[in-house]
Amino acid sequence: MQKTLTIPTISCAHCLKTIERELTFVEGVRYVQGSIETRAVLVEYTDEQALAKARAVLAEAGYAPTN
Repeated sequence: MQKTLTIPTISCAHCLKTIERELTFVEGVRYVQGSIETRAVLVEYTDEQALAKARAVLAEAGYAPTN
């Protein structure tokens, strides 16, 4: 399963690296690719629980998705 999460607080490469690093530790997240230009992150995950965990981790890190 895939979902593109819009994260308006992405402003630089450091933000993107932090997001990608944090999501690699979420069980069930298989792949993460972000874009500074679109302020979005594509997340490939195994189930809805993994996506919920990914959203929570992002919010905790200061990068709450808007969708």
